Amino acid sequence: MIRLSVNALLNFHSKAILAAIVLVMTLLGGVAWGGLSLVDYVSTLDRAERGTRQAAAFLEGHADAVLDGGSAALARVADRLEEGGFASLADRALGEALAASRFGALSIMDAGGRTVFGPSIHPDGGTASLFQGAVRGVELLHGQVDGLDAILMVRRILGREGALEGVVLLALPSSSLHTVLDVFGDGRHSVAGLFRLDGTRLAGVGGAGAGIGPLPALEPGAESGDGDWSIGGEGVVIGLKRMRDFPAIAAVALPRSVALEPWSSRLQHGFMMVGVSVVALFGLAALGWASLRREAAARDALRDANARLEQRVEERTADLRSLNQKLVRALAEKERANQAKARFLSAANHDLRQPFQALRLFHHLLMERLKEPRERSIAEKMGEALDSGEKLLHALLEVATLDAGVVRPNIADVSVATVLDGVAAEFRGLAADKHLDLRVRGCAAMVRTDATLLTRMLCDLLRNAIAYTPAGGVVVGCRRRGQWLRIEVWDTGPGIAAEHLDAIFEDFVQLGNPERDRRRGLGLGLPKVRRKAALLGHAVEVRSRPGQGSVFSIMVPLAASESRTDTVTPTPVGRAEGLSTRLILIVEDDPVQSAGMQLLLESWGHDVLVAADGPAALATLRAAPRCPDVILSDFRLPGPLTGAETVTRAAEQEGRPIPGIILTGDTAPERIREAVAAGCRLLHKPVTPDVLRDALNALGTERQPLRQSQSSAA
Repeated sequence: MIRLSVNALLNFHSKAILAAIVLVMTLLGGVAWGGLSLVDYVSTLDRAERGTRQAAAFLEGHADAVLDGGSAALARVADRLEEGGFASLADRALGEALAASRFGALSIMDAGGRTVFGPSIHPDGGTASLFQGAVRGVELLHGQVDGLDAILMVRRILGREGALEGVVLLALPSSSLHTVLDVFGDGRHSVAGLFRLDGTRLAGVGGAGAGIGPLPALEPGAESGDGDWSIGGEGVVIGLKRMRDFPAIAAVALPRSVALEPWSSRLQHGFMMVGVSVVALFGLAALGWASLRREAAARDALRDANARLEQRVEERTADLRSLNQKLVRALAEKERANQAKARFLSAANHDLRQPFQALRLFHHLLMERLKEPRERSIAEKMGEALDSGEKLLHALLEVATLDAGVVRPNIADVSVATVLDGVAAEFRGLAADKHLDLRVRGCAAMVRTDATLLTRMLCDLLRNAIAYTPAGGVVVGCRRRGQWLRIEVWDTGPGIAAEHLDAIFEDFVQLGNPERDRRRGLGLGLPKVRRKAALLGHAVEVRSRPGQGSVFSIMVPLAASESRTDTVTPTPVGRAEGLSTRLILIVEDDPVQSAGMQLLLESWGHDVLVAADGPAALATLRAAPRCPDVILSDFRLPGPLTGAETVTRAAEQEGRPIPGIILTGDTAPERIREAVAAGCRLLHKPVTPDVLRDALNALGTERQPLRQSQSSAA
């Protein structure tokens, strides 16, 4: 019983709220519609006024073009007559009068009103009106010529003593303005025409009588509009534009009833829409009223459905949580595997480079000391084995460097011809050894890229093409594709099956070399090409037909201007063979490495200091007779300081910058970034003696002075 009473009370309140909502919405809708109608009324009149002003300005421009030519001709005739009088009409002014007749009917009257030249022209105010008004300037009147309406341009003629001797009239037919007037005046509602300043109509269509009433005073070229004007007792919206060179006003008027017709139509449609909306609102209220009776039953059904849905959601959530946990564990395992792989690769590269570096140094010293051909042959074979191992290590280092993101491309306008010539020169000998025809098609285009990286990419592609082409030839050429240049490498090799076109860009993948013969490459050339292309924003594509050959292409953006033919070719820095003796500090914890490096540098005539770690190096510097010229350090050192940090601390201790060369076999991305950021010259182990000599030569020959204390003691 209590439940029924509560439900009835809730139902009553719901109905009362619904009725109040319907009433409030009806009132708000009525007020809003009334306000919008008022705004629309004002806006409609404003648009009509702007339209009439624009029409008057257009009419004024057309009238000015019509009157301007006639005014000039009329002035020439009047000037001739004023100079020589009426007696000069036959010999001086007749030609100008005949020329002016092409603009309209030209007539000349003397002071008595008699026509001495041209047809009879009848002004509306009679002949006497021609001799009234201002003496100077052109005056406009309305009249008839041969029974047709015309605009009369009047110029009064003064004698030598200033007396009025006559007038010159040029009658321009009103029909010359009708091409524009007929657009704005429909003859029934609209009024359009050219009026004198006193309101007398000169030409026009529509309206009642000869004028539109007194006009406001306007400056030449000024315009005006009025939405509350009256013509013949009828309210109009009018636009006015004063002519700049003539005493006339162009006017276009539109009856207010015509201007408000769109608003009246919208008002009628609005009444209909309001009525329909009110009916629809009450209909919706009735439907809502009925739906309230069904709400209670629906509420119970919805409560049961919600309970069942929550139970199903909980079950599905538990299943999803279990799957997410499995996925998180799988991702964690994959991340650990990737990190372990990276650590293994970094450590293996570093640990392998250490003995390779020592072997390379001792091999160089050994080759200088061996004299017997048999012994030198054995040492040369050892050098070939070292070269093979170093190629693998350098390839791994380049891949790791690209993956680390420390390579910063130097984008500039590059001559394709210069790059292709350099690549062709490098591989002509290799192609000739295999009896292959290597052809390079010339290309004069300029592209936006990094010249060094593009050259390395093409070298890798050419090396692959020559290696896998047993007979025939290799062609390098270019094709334009819109804003891109397609650099292509064609070969006549065995081709690649479609299912292997993606696999060849993976690391260590070599087709046709299952025995992993290192003389046929490492399987890292194409992966390096794709990494460099991604770094530069270029696209690498491959097309191939088994048995016919393959085409590898690089899409490079063209430069904005290809007019430049001069390219800047870097000049290699020559070796400074005759360097004076330097003091070089070696910081290396591996005694074998340290001994080999010391022997090599001393054989070149340098003085060498040796330290095993960063603190020992700083202590050695404090005891040294002078500041070292170069610090040559391994990157990884025992103790708290790395090689780069040791160079920085040594410069701070000595109070001057000290050139540093960092030797490292570490290919971990974060380690490479640290070494590059230190600002030292970076060499990757194993380093050949020639590369080390070039690095020392590039640092210059400036020697560091002796310490101040010791020099003064001496």
